[in-house]
Order: sequence, then C-alpha cells, then structure tokens
Amino acid sequence: MTQSIPNKILALVLPQFGYAIESCHISLLGNGLINNTYLVKTADKTFVLQRLNQQVFNAPLQVTNNADLISSHLKLKSENKNYALTPVYQLRSNDDNNYVKVQEQYWRSLDYIPHCYTVESITNVEQASAVANAFAQFTNALSDFNSENLAEIIAQFHDLSMRIKQFEQAIEQSSDKLLISAQTSVEFIQSQDIFIKSIAEITKKLPLRVTHNDTKINNLLFSKETNKPIAVIDLDTCMAGYLMHDFGDMVRTCCASIAEDSDDLDNMTIDFEMIMALTNAYVAGFNGSLSTIEQKSLLFGIKLMPFMLSIRFLTDFLNGDIYFKTTYATHNLVRAKNQLHLYKLFCQQEALLTEIVLSTPVSPVS
Repeated sequence: MTQSIPNKILALVLPQFGYAIESCHISLLGNGLINNTYLVKTADKTFVLQRLNQQVFNAPLQVTNNADLISSHLKLKSENKNYALTPVYQLRSNDDNNYVKVQEQYWRSLDYIPHCYTVESITNVEQASAVANAFAQFTNALSDFNSENLAEIIAQFHDLSMRIKQFEQAIEQSSDKLLISAQTSVEFIQSQDIFIKSIAEITKKLPLRVTHNDTKINNLLFSKETNKPIAVIDLDTCMAGYLMHDFGDMVRTCCASIAEDSDDLDNMTIDFEMIMALTNAYVAGFNGSLSTIEQKSLLFGIKLMPFMLSIRFLTDFLNGDIYFKTTYATHNLVRAKNQLHLYKLFCQQEALLTEIVLSTPVSPVS
C-alpha cells in the first residue's frame, strides 16, 4: 500500500506545479507497490501527483523523459485517428520541466482522466480480450517509434542469459542448507538447455519494439460508461523489448488456477479458453502488421516468462531473500516451484498451445 507523505513535503512540491497546499484536497490513489501516488483536487483542476521510487528507478529523469517521448508519439497518433485509446500526459512544472526535485526526491504530475476505474485481476474471457487488445494497440501505435530512443530503465530486465548467470552465481555463493532445500528445482532448471538455447535463437530474429513490460490489467484504465479500456497507464518500465515478453507475462498472470505463491501445485490447472481469448485479441490488436516470426515468438513467451520468473525467485531464495518481499522463510522457494510447475504444464501442452497461437489469423481487421 502506498504510504502517506508528510504535508510539509507536499507543501513544498505542489507550489512548483502552481498550487498551494491549502487550496488542494489530497488523497492516496491506487494500491501500487512502487511509487507514492496521490489524487489532487483543486477548484479548477484534478491531477495525479507521484513521487518516483529511486530505489527501483535510480535514474528518475530517464523515466519521465521516456514517458514524454511515448506520450508525444501517441498524441500524434490519436490526433490522426490512428490510436483509439487516450494518451496519458505528464504535466509541466512552473519551470516547464516534467519533474520537480524536493529534498533529493523526484516528483511528477500526471493528467487525470475522469470517469474511469481500475481492475486488479482478470475474471473472464471478455476482460482478457479487452486487456490483450488494448496492450497490442499500445505497442502497435508505437511501431514506427524508434525504441532505441528510449533509455533502458532496468538493465537486461528480460534477458534470460543474464538471469541464468545471476542464478549460477547464487548457487556458488549460497549455503549448503539452502542448496539442499532447493536442489530439485535447481537441477530442473539446469536441465533445460534446449529451451534456453531456443530462446537465444529466436531472440536473434526478432525486431525490437517499444514494450510495456508490465502488462497486467491494473495498468489499464476502464471507462465507467463503456466498461472497456480507455488508456494504458504506468509507462515507467516501457523500454525496447520483444512482444513475447509482454504477451507471455499477460498469459502467466491470468491463466493459472492458483496464485503464484501457492504451494497447492496438484490443483494447478491452465485456462486454455483464457489463453485463446488473449491470443486472438492480442494478434488482432496489431491489425495485420504482426510478422510471422513475432507471432511464433508468442508461443515461446508463454513458456519463457514463468521459467524466467522461477529463476529470479530461486536466485533470490539462494541469496537470502534480498530482492523480493517475503513473509516466511521459504516464500521465494514456493514461488519458484509454482512458476516452474506452470512452465512444465505449458511444456506438456505444447501441441495445444501451438495450435492456439499459430492458427490465429493475422489479417487486418475489416
């Protein structure tokens, strides 16, 4: 839950955006775990105020500059009727910057889109279709934007080879006690050379795009009038990347029957109807522009994302839980086993997943 910031700090921040704290009604907004976010209402304006978490984003100006570049591009697309969603803008400070700095902390202000709501989890195939299509529209609208113009906010975030190197280092440095408890999972990951090499091979063939890198339903705003997505939000992790990462994470987060930190693995099942809905809507969102190799990569992404996350959880467990928040001693180990089990289920259903992904037509929507 976002923690409250003392009013004395807000009293220094708000005037730099043109408002005195006495004229503002301020409330916490959302339940994000990274940045501190507030809804600010004045007599003539409602906007979002946010303090960037510099432990996560150690170069905050790269975050705000990336967001400006993306929003400007989407604004042009929207004005030309080539982007159906609403771009989200950063507002300017009194000095015409996209941030203000107070007591070594960076703040930004964002335009508020009224009559909207957020959703925490996908509950049906209609929602799944809406989510996948919205994220695809977002990425497709940025297909003519040079992704190399964006700063790399989190270095090698979805680089499997780097994650494996970190995993191997953790094995070398971990205690015997932790290694023994994780032995089965460690050995299974080490046995997946063929899959690891296949990821390296297909990555060489894929074009870099602007990817969102956090394609969860709670990063969309839904219209209260239509109950459909109206805007993609939280552009903090937008970077150059591959479609298989965004798509694979969408599938990973909504198709399993149990939560990612559940140890009830015998009862884990996969909702293939949900995967079909995600696939059809995601491919359709590119309106015929998806290449054959990118469509094929979506199949790899479905398996890659739980596999890579399991490596990250297990690495953290072996390192003594220094990255992910945990609530008990084996929490990260349970998470790792959970995501490995999901990966195994996907591998067992390779033929069905192939049929779902590769049979989806990529022709333009009429």
